This record gives sequence, structure tokens and C-alpha cells, in this order.
Amino acid sequence: MEVRLLITPGVADGSKIQEVMMTLVRLFLFVVVVGVLSSSAFAQGSAKVVKVSTGESVYKIKRGGAAQLAVIIQVDEGYHINSSRPAEKYLIPTALKIERMAGLTTTPVTYPRAKLQKFEFSQKPLSVFEGKSVLKLTARALPSLASGSQTLKGRLTVQACNNQQCLRPQTIDVSIPLQVE
Repeated sequence: MEVRLLITPGVADGSKIQEVMMTLVRLFLFVVVVGVLSSSAFAQGSAKVVKVSTGESVYKIKRGGAAQLAVIIQVDEGYHINSSRPAEKYLIPTALKIERMAGLTTTPVTYPRAKLQKFEFSQKPLSVFEGKSVLKLTARALPSLASGSQTLKGRLTVQACNNQQCLRPQTIDVSIPLQVE
């Protein structure tokens, strides 16, 4: 392999070549840093900007009775999540799936009314949740349900977006504490 350097007349000390090489190194490092920062922003999942809690620290429910339960979603300012019925088929809906629990039945989840909002990246308004959203369901305890502390578990799927990008969709574990009497 043969390497030839073209040296222009009057630049015998190589300072011009060294300057060009340093510029190329800086440009390469800049491209690498921008690439890493961009990919880490996308890799940051939706759970970074979406917080989930329950309406009560413990829900009391009597055997043979029912209780209204709530799962509260708080989306950071500047972000939104798609509603449970997105305006476009390609969008990922917000969905709470409740696991079955012996001795307990639940109604389907009721989602809040979504906001129709126009974004720069979309031709038509999208159906979204912003800020605080409360998902509701009713749990019915069968007389056979053991008394004491129980935990109703679920999984909330969300995808958070802002005006520039959508974060990676994530499924967040949800635990609803119950005190069965």
C-alpha cells in the first residue's frame, strides 16, 4: 500500500496538514456525539415522562361487595400519550390490562375523554391524553375471596411523544393495593 502526501509549496513544516487533520478529527467527534445523544433520547422510554399511581394508598373492599378503583397517569409537560382510541391506526393506544385474580372480577377499564389536538407532524388532529388522566374500573369481591391484604396487578402500555419525536413505547407494571374485609 502506497501513501502519498501532497505538500503545497511554501508549507514545508506540515502545519497546514496538521490543521486539516485536527479539523477532521473534531468533525468526526461531533458526528459521534450527536449520534449517541440522538439514539439515547429515543432509547429513553416513555416511562421517563409518564408516572403511574393509584387514587388511594389502599382500597377497602368487602367480600361480596364492590369498590371503585382508579389508576392515575401523569404525563410530563410538553408530552402527550395517545388515547385508548388513537386517530390513526399506526399509533400505539394507551391500554391498561388487568390480570385475573381468583375471587375477584373487574369491569372493563373506563378511559377519560381524550383531547383532539393538532400537531406539527400530523395532517389531522390526534386523540391524546395530556397532564393528569384517571382510568377507572370496578372490582367485585366474591364471598370466597380471602380477607386481608391483596394486590390487583395490571400492565399499562403507553407511548409518549412531543412535537419532535415519540419515545419508545413501554409497558409499566401497575399494583393496586386492596384490603379485603
